[in-house]
Amino acid sequence: MTAVTRVLVVDDHPVTRDGVRASLERAGSAVVVAEAADGAAARALVESHRPEVVLVDLRLAGESGLDLVQYLAGHPSAVRILVLSQASPDEVLAAIRAGAHGYVSKSAATAELAEAIRAVRDGPVLPPELAARLVGEFQRPGRLTAREREVLRYVAKGHDNLEIAGELGISVRTVNRHLESIRLKVGRRRRSELIRFARAERYD
Repeated sequence: MTAVTRVLVVDDHPVTRDGVRASLERAGSAVVVAEAADGAAARALVESHRPEVVLVDLRLAGESGLDLVQYLAGHPSAVRILVLSQASPDEVLAAIRAGAHGYVSKSAATAELAEAIRAVRDGPVLPPELAARLVGEFQRPGRLTAREREVLRYVAKGHDNLEIAGELGISVRTVNRHLESIRLKVGRRRRSELIRFARAERYD
C-alpha cells in the first residue's frame, strides 16, 4: 500500500488552500497536515508538523515565496519543496535555483497535483520545456569544478546544506546551486544517490 504523504500548503488565498485540501483528500494519496498564509507561519508549521512536502505559492503577501523556498531548502528536515503557483518560467527557474524540487501550475488537475506530490519525494518535477531550459543553464562540459568537489565531499560525510554552507563560508542558496549542477553532471537526483556516488568516487 502506498504511503500517504504529509503536506503543508502555503498560500495567502484561503479558497486555494481549501481547494487543495479537498482535492488531495479525494485523491487519497496525500494529507494536508497544516496550512499557512505567509512565510512566517510556514516556518513555524514546518517545525511543529514535520511535513514531507511543502506546496509553496511564489506570490505570497509579505515575505516572498522565493525567500521561503530558500529557507526550506536549507532546513535540516530535508523537506521536499513543490511550487504550486501561476508563475512565469523565469519565476519558476528562480525558485529551482533557490532549492525548490518541482513546479505544478495552479490550473493542474487533481490527479496531476497528486502525482507531482508523490513524484517529488524521489526526484525533480518539472514540465519538459522548463527542464530543458534548466539543463541548458546549469550543465557545463567537463568534470566537476573544485568547489563542486568540495560540496560533494561534505555530502558524502552526511552534512546537510546548512552545515555545508557553514563549513565553506557560502550561502545555502549557493550550496543548492552547486548541488543542482552536480546532479545534472553526474546523473544522480536523490541525495542518497549522490552520497553513494561520492563515496564510490572516493570524495569522502
